[in-house]
Amino acid sequence: MKQRKLIALICGLAIAWPLTSDAQQPKQPLKRVGVLASVVPCPLQPDNPIVRRLRELGWIEGQSFVVDCVSTVGRVDQLPVLARELVARHPDLLIALPYTFVMALKQETTTIPIVMLGGWEAERIGLVTSLARPEGNVTGVAWFGLYPKQMELLKEVVPTLRRVAFIQGQGANPRIPPGAIKIGTEYLAIAASTLGFTWHFFQPGAETDYDEIFARLTAEHFDAAFIGGGPVNSLNLTRISQLALSHRIPTVSEQSEYAERGILLTYGQDSSWSVARAMEYVDKILRGAKPSDLPVEQATKLHLAVNLKTAKTLGFTVPPSLIARADKVIE
Repeated sequence: MKQRKLIALICGLAIAWPLTSDAQQPKQPLKRVGVLASVVPCPLQPDNPIVRRLRELGWIEGQSFVVDCVSTVGRVDQLPVLARELVARHPDLLIALPYTFVMALKQETTTIPIVMLGGWEAERIGLVTSLARPEGNVTGVAWFGLYPKQMELLKEVVPTLRRVAFIQGQGANPRIPPGAIKIGTEYLAIAASTLGFTWHFFQPGAETDYDEIFARLTAEHFDAAFIGGGPVNSLNLTRISQLALSHRIPTVSEQSEYAERGILLTYGQDSSWSVARAMEYVDKILRGAKPSDLPVEQATKLHLAVNLKTAKTLGFTVPPSLIARADKVIE
């Protein structure tokens, strides 16, 4: 009897010991992910692509990570201050798009990892030393200039293309790196010399600027307008689409989602693919990888969308060959 009691006691201790040991394991601290948002307000919703993709990768908001979000919606002119504010909170990792936002964060920290969701010409404008060897604290997904192809596609719809307005959307007094302006001009020069058009830049700072810009496009006989993907344009896209229709100005953009909002033609890197890939960088870094050891991935998935409703309203016929090549056709 005594022997059976002793065996039972030993077995009980053997079972209880690992349970007690597990209970005493220190709880891992939550990882803090800082997001410098450009077109969405904070906090990020559960269906936001960033949060959703991290959830797919095994991260649960509130349990294994928290999002520290700072948004420039309505205050793009305060970008440097907001970037500084976010960095001062010492997150474990930072996320940003567009490239001006990535640059703003990089100017505030050289130690906190920064993952770009789409750094335009990242190597050429100095965000990373090279795509293969970033070397610093920035990595992620890089985008490249597509002006020549975008203008070529636009000319299929607008054969008389002679003068194009480039409406940038970074906001008033944007801190655009000189290198980015030089690279953009190089791409435009290639497209212009091949397709035979001239261009002029416009930089709206607020919603009220668009009325004046489109009135000028009509008065000066511009044939089309390129709508950049900056935060000011994104926040005023409905107004832009309305003005483009009323002034009968065909529009093209690099942002695939803009076609659904009335832009005639869009061709560019697939933003949903870029976000999904960038979150894989976030996952690796939060698990211990160094950004300098993770080569930048250049986006290769491109998306072409055509809005036939807009084309019909403007009186343009979209060639069947272009429709056949489109990833999305909005009727």
